[in-house]
Amino acid sequence: MRYWIALSLCLPLFGLELSLQSGKEEGEKYSILHLRHTTAFSCQATNNEFGETRRVDCRFPTAPKQTFSPIDNGLLSVKGSSTAQGYTITILPKSKMTLFPEVFDLSKESQTYQSDVKKAKHWNVVGYTKTLPLITLSSPTASSINFPVKVSKNIPPYVGGLDLKGNPIKIRRVQDVTDYMEMKKAYAAEDYNKVLDRAKNTLQEYPNTVFKNELMLYQIRSYHQLGEYEKLLELSKRFLREYSGDTSVAEVLAYTANAYSKIGQILDADYFFERLFDEQIESPFASLGMIYKAEQSESSGDLKKAMQYYQKALGSTSDMAVASKAAFKLAQLELVEGNTKKSAEYVDKIATVNPNYFSEVYDKAMDMAEAFMNRKDPKTAARITEALLNNTDKKLDKHQLLLKNLGLQLAKSGKRNEALKRFNEYLDSYKYGEFAEEVRRAKDGLFFEEGDKNATKGIKKYDDLIERYGNDSVGRKALYKKAQLLLKEKKYKEILNIESDLYRLDSAEYPETNAIISKSAIGLEKEYLKEGKCAEAMKLQKMYKIKLLSEWDESLFHCAIKTTQYANAKKIAQKHLKSNSIKERQVWLSRMVKTQFGLGEYKEAIKGGNELITLLGVEKNPPLNDIYRTLFDAAQRMGDGEGMIRHIKSIEASFPNDFKDIERYTQMVSLGLKRKDEALTQTYARKVMALQERTKTYTQSPYIEFTLAQSYQNLGKDGDALKVLRTLNARKMINEKRSRQQYLIGAIEQKLGNKRQAREAFNASIKADKNSAWGKLAKDALALF
Repeated sequence: MRYWIALSLCLPLFGLELSLQSGKEEGEKYSILHLRHTTAFSCQATNNEFGETRRVDCRFPTAPKQTFSPIDNGLLSVKGSSTAQGYTITILPKSKMTLFPEVFDLSKESQTYQSDVKKAKHWNVVGYTKTLPLITLSSPTASSINFPVKVSKNIPPYVGGLDLKGNPIKIRRVQDVTDYMEMKKAYAAEDYNKVLDRAKNTLQEYPNTVFKNELMLYQIRSYHQLGEYEKLLELSKRFLREYSGDTSVAEVLAYTANAYSKIGQILDADYFFERLFDEQIESPFASLGMIYKAEQSESSGDLKKAMQYYQKALGSTSDMAVASKAAFKLAQLELVEGNTKKSAEYVDKIATVNPNYFSEVYDKAMDMAEAFMNRKDPKTAARITEALLNNTDKKLDKHQLLLKNLGLQLAKSGKRNEALKRFNEYLDSYKYGEFAEEVRRAKDGLFFEEGDKNATKGIKKYDDLIERYGNDSVGRKALYKKAQLLLKEKKYKEILNIESDLYRLDSAEYPETNAIISKSAIGLEKEYLKEGKCAEAMKLQKMYKIKLLSEWDESLFHCAIKTTQYANAKKIAQKHLKSNSIKERQVWLSRMVKTQFGLGEYKEAIKGGNELITLLGVEKNPPLNDIYRTLFDAAQRMGDGEGMIRHIKSIEASFPNDFKDIERYTQMVSLGLKRKDEALTQTYARKVMALQERTKTYTQSPYIEFTLAQSYQNLGKDGDALKVLRTLNARKMINEKRSRQQYLIGAIEQKLGNKRQAREAFNASIKADKNSAWGKLAKDALALF
């Protein structure tokens, strides 16, 4: 049993009206919310993963002057809110709800059909608990048809005029024929807006004209040409309903499918494509539809499917225009796929059968010609350009552009005489034209001469051509010839100075460009290695990744070590470690150890050094005794005191009293201090002092003197300590160090009971630097006297 319980709410809000009604059906409550407005508005349902509506938002461009409080009747919750875009009413269900638009006014319209609209003036939201009341909804099947349902009834019969015998009088409407003919002329003249106006007026004046289907067809065609797809669809659906047997159905199906495709309604588009291909496959418009279907696939990124439909269209049509369009599209896609040769085949078909088609797609044809030039196929580019040129009036500006392009393309194709003919034609027709200078340069390029046999004159000539023509074809060729000549003359640096210009040359047109640059880099690196310019040589090797023959390994290794590129040095040395020659292995093993040390690989360096010592035991090679120094340094880095002691003795034996080892002796002093080994400390401290005295170079003072003096004091040898400290009297020292020296002398003199000498030393300490810690200690010491 259905009945209304109450009218819960009716709110007129200045153009917006809300009405909430409640009822029961078979004992189950439901509510219906009506939303009405004077202008159409949108309501959008949000569904969950089970297809149930969980929210409805109705949006209005402006907020009502009168708002309402939130509504909650147990089935629906309704509230309004202002947003930056206008006003929104949000409806939430307590259990379930469904949104319906009210599209048709049955008091005014004679038929209805299922319509999925985005906007309406009246929307219904039904809230319920389990089952949708009042109506039954079912999902449409794939084979269902949306027939319109006529609800008009009792339409009175109509009888036209009769003659005396009672037969209908046939009255000829002359004006609608005239309008129809004018409309066709307008369409032929591509005045599509006039077509639409004429068709609309004729249908209004003569709604029952016998030309109604033709008028509608021309409207559809015009909307198609103008790209007004929404209007096309509105009309084409009427046409297909009312004239399903018309001979133009295939054409309308093609335009309808294309229109849906253009507005992004792909499922609807595919429906009409299927109808076209299933029902009208023999029609010429089926081939056109295949092109539209291909364009749809192309837009979605499915190039493979697009090509299949273009090929079907090309293979099935006898219409030259459709075939040309399909072939052109295939040529475009083959270019995208990188199939230049296949693309050129399609271009040749168009150029042979329908060359004027290129003019119909002028901009795209120009782009295609340029693409073929970029793909090194100037021959095909010239075919396109020649077809465009032959169909272009000489009075048009684009004529000279096409003529210039054709000349350049023919020149690139190697057709020198034909290119010269086109260049001369341009210069005769457009002596002061926009491209006259470019054409003259191209013409000069046809007659490019080889360089002079005299290198200096040849280079000057190329420089003149480069300066005159810059980065055009003549200038580029001159640059290439100049580089070849410079390489021949072994002027490597000059070639590398123009390297960036050479890299801009087309490698296909100038195939030796990279080889010229590589040979120049190799030649220049060899020169640098011979001259000992290591930084420059290693920079070139890194920049150009140069690989020289093994005869250059020694020079490269020394330069790598000199520039601290130990990783490179290691790679070079590695190649020689398995040589059959003991001497070669000794040399490269020594180099490898130094490299490993430079990389901080001290364990590996020690291992390699020990191997080298073994080889040196087999065959002496005194210049390689330097390995002991490397081993000592590695042991020092590793904190291996035993190794340091072992290797310092080998150093002393191989290089006695060599000042190069003074820092190693100083490190032995530090080792003695660490071990509290006074003998070790004193032994190497004295060696350091002896080396300094012999060379008059005091790099380790006063550290070494202070250390030795302290060691003597540790053993009670104050007199020896005093002697060592007094050696510093002749050295230049900073004030703080001098203050320290004098304080230490004073302290020893005081210990020895020499008060006067002690006082003198303490005063000297204060004088040297009274603010230092040593000066302050000296002052305190004087206070004890």
